[in-house]
Amino acid sequence: MKSKKSLSYKSINLSRLFMNNYPAKSRYAEAYRTLRTNIHFSFMEKDFQTLLVTSSGESEGKTSTVANLAYTMAQAGKSVLMIDADMRKPLLSRLIPSNESPGLSGLLSDVFGVDVRDGSLDEYGIHDLLKLLLLKKKTGLLYLSNGKEKIELFFLHGEIMDLNWPTRPDKKKLAAVLIKNNLITREQAKLAIGRQKDTGQKLGLILVSMGLLNRDDLTGPLSIHMIEGLRTVLQFKKGTFSFKKLPESDFGQAFFKPVDFHQLYRQVVIGEEELSYLQKKINAAILKTDVANLFLLPAGNLPPNPSELLGSKRMSFLISNLKKRFDTLIIDSSPILPASDALLLVPQTDGVVLIVKAGLMNRELVKKVVEQLRLSKANLLGVALNSVDIEREGYYKYYHKYYSKYYGHDE
Repeated sequence: MKSKKSLSYKSINLSRLFMNNYPAKSRYAEAYRTLRTNIHFSFMEKDFQTLLVTSSGESEGKTSTVANLAYTMAQAGKSVLMIDADMRKPLLSRLIPSNESPGLSGLLSDVFGVDVRDGSLDEYGIHDLLKLLLLKKKTGLLYLSNGKEKIELFFLHGEIMDLNWPTRPDKKKLAAVLIKNNLITREQAKLAIGRQKDTGQKLGLILVSMGLLNRDDLTGPLSIHMIEGLRTVLQFKKGTFSFKKLPESDFGQAFFKPVDFHQLYRQVVIGEEELSYLQKKINAAILKTDVANLFLLPAGNLPPNPSELLGSKRMSFLISNLKKRFDTLIIDSSPILPASDALLLVPQTDGVVLIVKAGLMNRELVKKVVEQLRLSKANLLGVALNSVDIEREGYYKYYHKYYSKYYGHDE
């Protein structure tokens, strides 16, 4: 079992949902243990963390399957998080009510959608701000100051495009670095800086347009130049920030950058991002059950646009975050025939289990759902037949004969 951070959650009672109300050797309990085992066998030597449980239509038993499958996995010593992603009829959340959690919808729409304007770095860390701007695909200028240093970050659709460090020491400025490395002369630097003051263009673009440097010459020094700025701003623990929206038209040739900021950012960030604000909000949304190792993220308020939320980068970010903290995530999604929500979640999961209630759904409709899952490139682990009447003539005789013979009790 993975080592998880100590988290404080509100405890709620789930006992009435789980199979611990049934004898351990009952067929009901054994069915879920068998399902758990078959899922593990489906992955063989591969590890899996995210499992999506869905159905063709309503009332097929997917929610009870999620609850009991999660229970069996938690009993095996795994830390398990149930996610109620059925934001149309969230039965799991209704069975376990809580007014304290914003739920999945609250995280995706309100927490991850907070409008970054201005404030203190005591509330939002630098990584929080960068992640929020990315999740909202914001375009503009983020101004940061810790009193001593001032840094500006430019974003286009949430991606860092450029960095300006007004308080950068003179010896670390780009022109000084290029002169030190004998890439340009002092006279050439003065000429380029003069043109920069007149045009407002980036120094790198001016040097290239003047024929003094080519892009390859500039890539190395400019990368180091930007890395120094990123390292400086990521060390801000105190200070203030403000964000100003800019039109996309502002991001033209003036934002010439022969460097990949995303790659530079990954180089600078050592270990995991310190998402103090976002982590606190995610923690507050998760409910601890009275079953050891078992947790729940309820659906939250029903949104008008569940498909848009579930298929967003925000959902992808949340799943990635939760996978770092729990051994297994089991997602309860909407049925596939009424809505496409489950299909949008497929890319976030390692496997899918389709629940079919015996005698309820037309066989052709079930085949249609299976085909939809295959087209979405889902790893369909199998179909779990629910509410089978094993007392029916024929099935019961086969069941009794087969298992009695297997266990050596044929009569």
